[in-house]
Amino acid sequence: MYNYSISIKISKYWGFKFLIYGGIYIKKILTVLGITDIAHNFKNVRTITLTAVLIALTIIGNGVTKIPLFLGLEIRFGFVFLSAIAFLFGPAVTFAAGFITSVLAFMLFPTGFPFDIRFDLNAGLMGAVYAVFLYRRNYKSEFFVIWIVAAKVAVNFICNIIINTYLLRGYLGSVADVISVTRVFKNVALLPVEIIIMLIVIKYIAASAYKYNFIKPLPANRKKKNEKRGVEV
Repeated sequence: MYNYSISIKISKYWGFKFLIYGGIYIKKILTVLGITDIAHNFKNVRTITLTAVLIALTIIGNGVTKIPLFLGLEIRFGFVFLSAIAFLFGPAVTFAAGFITSVLAFMLFPTGFPFDIRFDLNAGLMGAVYAVFLYRRNYKSEFFVIWIVAAKVAVNFICNIIINTYLLRGYLGSVADVISVTRVFKNVALLPVEIIIMLIVIKYIAASAYKYNFIKPLPANRKKKNEKRGVEV
């Protein structure tokens, strides 16, 4: 005969373990993504100040500073400052920074298109995607370049090629299909150069941010664990 009391005890035991260990793993995931630091980042004066400076540099890098390369391609430097925010402060701050940057750029450098908040949300998404790959990674590690490559490939493919092309199709119609070929070529051709620039600039900004205490190192008891998984300590 089936013993319901034993079944209830087993269910309670495993339910308790699930709550305990599930909560621990969820907390770890939230920490890695920077979710647990949201309140601290949004009220920290140093965070806000540095983010504001990097937002200004992102706008200048996208709208003013550009270097012509080949076949009509040109490289702009806004992306590297947005990715630096992602490395320093996580997805929530970087999403807000990307959104604000896009709105301000629309007002300062109008393109002729009407205001469409979807483009601004996509700019915020770019920042969040950068942060998923880069937030507090160990910039001194030999594996850091892998995270840089993964972040730039993801942003170029998801945000630039897929989402932006889809949004442009609503304004340009069939012309967007021709433009999409150009966009794919541009995002693929510039990828190696963008990766090198990101690697150099983020390493420099990260070292300076830790040196001048814009961000604090993790506690010593978490240092070894995070060094193993490639997270900055």
